[in-house]
Amino acid sequence: MKKIQSNLHYFEISKNNPEPHLDAAYFIIQKSPQIKQYIRNIKDIKEILITIKKLKENKEHPNVLEKYFKKLFETFNEFSNCSELGCFVNACDTARDLIEKDFESFKKITELFINNRILDDKAPENWIQAIIDNNASRKKGELGQNKLVRILGKFGYKLVKDWNDFFKHRKCVAVISKDSFSTEKTREKLKIKIDMKNDDKMFDLLIKNKNKIFILEAKHLNVGGGEQDKQTDELIKILELKEINNNISYISFLDGTYSNELISQPLSKRAKRMVKKRARITRYLKNKKSKNYWVNTAGFKQLIIDSR
Repeated sequence: MKKIQSNLHYFEISKNNPEPHLDAAYFIIQKSPQIKQYIRNIKDIKEILITIKKLKENKEHPNVLEKYFKKLFETFNEFSNCSELGCFVNACDTARDLIEKDFESFKKITELFINNRILDDKAPENWIQAIIDNNASRKKGELGQNKLVRILGKFGYKLVKDWNDFFKHRKCVAVISKDSFSTEKTREKLKIKIDMKNDDKMFDLLIKNKNKIFILEAKHLNVGGGEQDKQTDELIKILELKEINNNISYISFLDGTYSNELISQPLSKRAKRMVKKRARITRYLKNKKSKNYWVNTAGFKQLIIDSR
């Protein structure tokens, strides 16, 4: 193994090698492989909605209407988010995973939809795909993990699925999940604390090179804001974690253009929140006892190269 440099060294590399505006690792170019299921589901929803509207106009018996409301309720599933009704659910201050458990609320929202929106039987593939594309940001976490696993693969790290393989291989990486590599199991197997206030906190990757182990949390951020502040605060708190075992280190990984703003670009005095965040990061890294890392893509690559 080459000698790993100080954490400030990799922070400086990260500062001097900012993230690109466009990172192909986070592109989702291909059409959804499930587009046909989306289309079929949306057509079914529209047919039932049109039927309910006609039954209401004809003053059909409530029992008949109830039957179709229940049929619609059963049809409303994970492929319904791209339907007009699915989007309308969001406009009514709720979400699919909540409303699909509450028939009466679902029925009320359906009636509001019928009374306030235009109904038709069209389900064009292009606008369904457009809605799927618009929701693509929800997959960024998994794409970030995949990006880092690919980088590690280029340097000989094998992706492993269980603890036996993790301990067997000299160089490997595991995606942390609720199954084999849960936080609880990681504490138990590595005999460490992972002293987070949130005991259910799930990190992203477990990286091993001989006796050295990195526990990595990755974030991909392109804009600032309330939610982004929470996520960067979490990364900063991870920097402050300590383990008795000197072979265990934590990595706070941040890519995306927000990373450039946070660590690379000049800050005005008016950007008080950002100034404080950067100061907290550098204050920790300047502590000679610190053994955790803050890196972007360039800093991470160099850290892995030096770990070989």
